Amino acid sequence: MTPTLVRQHVPHAGSAPGVDLCARARDWSEIQERMLVPLYEAVYERLEVGPATRLLGLRCGAGLALLLAAGRGATVTGVDAASPERLTLARERLLPDASRRPDGSVLGRAGTQDPGGGPRGLPGGPRGGEPVESGAPGAHPGGKPAQPGVRGATGRAAYDAGGERGASGRPRARAVRLVAGSPHDAAGAETAAYTLVTVFEPIGCLAGDFEGLGELLADALPLAARGAAVVLAGWGPPERCATSAVLRVATKLADPLRSARSWRPARRDDLEEVAQRAGLKPDGSGRVACPFGYADMDSAVRGLLSTGLFDAAIAATDAKQVDKELTEALHPHRRPDGTVWMPNVFRYLVARVP
Repeated sequence: MTPTLVRQHVPHAGSAPGVDLCARARDWSEIQERMLVPLYEAVYERLEVGPATRLLGLRCGAGLALLLAAGRGATVTGVDAASPERLTLARERLLPDASRRPDGSVLGRAGTQDPGGGPRGLPGGPRGGEPVESGAPGAHPGGKPAQPGVRGATGRAAYDAGGERGASGRPRARAVRLVAGSPHDAAGAETAAYTLVTVFEPIGCLAGDFEGLGELLADALPLAARGAAVVLAGWGPPERCATSAVLRVATKLADPLRSARSWRPARRDDLEEVAQRAGLKPDGSGRVACPFGYADMDSAVRGLLSTGLFDAAIAATDAKQVDKELTEALHPHRRPDGTVWMPNVFRYLVARVP
């Protein structure tokens, strides 16, 4: 989630003192990242992602969305400049059999792990306006993390992998590339134009959380083919997102250090404004139910802390105080069996490169 719930945009620059970035990345990969699987799947179904797709995933993090696209046969490239720890996990996920090449890149086979530990989001829903596409979260309450975390960090490098068909006969990725850097670093004379560009990191949570997105798109769009789809994601209205109330804890605790980056409700035209500024042409949108489900309170706290959103609050107070306040905010969402469940709706916009 920029410093939104999804993740902190610059975790190394703004992390709270004493935060173990490797542990945070592991918690993100094992607990939090899968919550947006229904969003990823709804977009891929709508755009018919498959072997003909060349996907560029911006701010790819630990690579779960890339793994799902790779499972559909797409050629995928992930770019992330903010978190080498998460990119290390993406490498382990997508390139478990990677080997070092003379030029410093890594060659291997695409990963075969369970992409999210949960069922796909199911498109559909009520008609009229934007349909809400329902789906189970990546981790159902009571479920266990399916993706192990890996400690470590990776430097500036690209990783490439060839693919093959899985046991079910469904094509895996023909190529996987991970780039620690900017979209410019993913360019090359042999790089074919991308047919799909995604930014699955939702905006509409904090004031100014779209800052930097325009520059990122400006760097990426020259690599995309004319007519290529560009997907942006955002939070739904607060009344449809139970997690919104929990996010306000971060703003309240960080108030002494607070600047323009305070919590704010999502606006309906947030995504359209970003697309317009980038020179893109909107081509449809949708809403997807992405409930956040956790096996227990500890998992919920760790998952939300892994986003980086609460780092300013930790710096302003202390980790114990933040844990206490966060636990109290989550208490209304705790079920009798100990699981934590928060219904949310996310929105996505499909735009086209002119």
